[in-house]
Amino acid sequence: MAKFFYVYVLQSHVDPERFYTGLTDHLFVRLKRHNSGQVLHTAKWKLWRLKTYVAFSDRSLEGRNLSGT
Repeated sequence: MAKFFYVYVLQSHVDPERFYTGLTDHLFVRLKRHNSGQVLHTAKWKLWRLKTYVAFSDRSLEGRNLSGT
């Protein structure tokens, strides 16, 4: 089975104008960490919902600008 890496965007339930973008190789484990308050940068605005994500099979691609520029 291929391993994927994810760029994801979260939206806060507490403040719907608050978004967070991150990188991970375990998307749903990472979302659970955000929602349990284990991630310092997002703990104040939990709970979070997954707004969108993009999966990459090559880790070298995940940090690039998604618009292709």
